[in-house]
Amino acid sequence: MSEDKVVDVAVGVLIREDGRVLLASRPEGKPWAGYWEFPGGKLEDGETVHQALVRELDEELGVRLADSFPWFVKEHRYEHAHVRLHFRRSRDFFGEALSKEGQDFGFYAANERTPGVLLPIDQNILNRVDLPDVWEDSTAVLTLSENALHATVVRDRKYRFVGARCGNLDDVMKAVAMDFDFVIVKPEVFEATLWKGEPRLPTYVEDVPASDLRLWQDRGAHGVKP
Repeated sequence: MSEDKVVDVAVGVLIREDGRVLLASRPEGKPWAGYWEFPGGKLEDGETVHQALVRELDEELGVRLADSFPWFVKEHRYEHAHVRLHFRRSRDFFGEALSKEGQDFGFYAANERTPGVLLPIDQNILNRVDLPDVWEDSTAVLTLSENALHATVVRDRKYRFVGARCGNLDDVMKAVAMDFDFVIVKPEVFEATLWKGEPRLPTYVEDVPASDLRLWQDRGAHGVKP
């Protein structure tokens, strides 16, 4: 496959009421067979990410997806492909999961061990599922100021979550390069930090009331910081 060819992939982060997330093994015959991942698949021509997830989840696991909202987009180079992963979260799904392609599956918390190894990028992303929708200060979270972000060259791994306040797209791109877990932005710069309507990292919008959470999630935010 040409290095210039980017494959767009829809990825579903389906969160059960108890906070556990649906994960499944990759079937035999596919690259990385036996590894575990968030379910999803390639976008077909003319599909939105949500439409692709509806189709893929039904075809692979018999799960019916009613609604989803953007979480973030991330590019990754595997040996076999350069993929652009469009992650969407949902708590609005139904139907009992079935092994339509011979895969194993189950709902897992971020601190639970899956029966097989997760794909290389998925463990950190699974941890991010536990980020609250409405900001809560915590000793497990390190949030860098804009000035500190500009001066920092390595991520501090002592904390469960590391993020930064960002004033513009350049700040967000630095946070992406440093593999931060989230960013916090003001409402007036939120749109400018998106990639075609999708955030590059889970994004909190600052100075927004909790009552407006879903409105901002529909626009691509992870959550709000009142």
